[in-house]
Amino acid sequence: MLMNVIDLRERTYRWSSVLAVIESAAKNNEADDSDQVGLDLGVMIDYAERQGLSVREAVQWAEKAGGPVTLYLYDHGETPKGAD
Repeated sequence: MLMNVIDLRERTYRWSSVLAVIESAAKNNEADDSDQVGLDLGVMIDYAERQGLSVREAVQWAEKAGGPVTLYLYDHGETPKGAD
């Protein structure tokens, strides 16, 4: 279930091939002024990524996740921060 989208692309008009990362939206509960996600809303997805999806496919993938997720969009070929 898609809860939020964070677009971290530098090339924001490139939509046909992006790196999509989903993480549990509950990870954002600690952020200042965030909406709170309950921990009982299904499967908690720690981290998953897919390279080469269109923005539309990335949104569809995140929407089908088994729990509340935040979708992060990166430029195709980029390494997400903290994924090393």
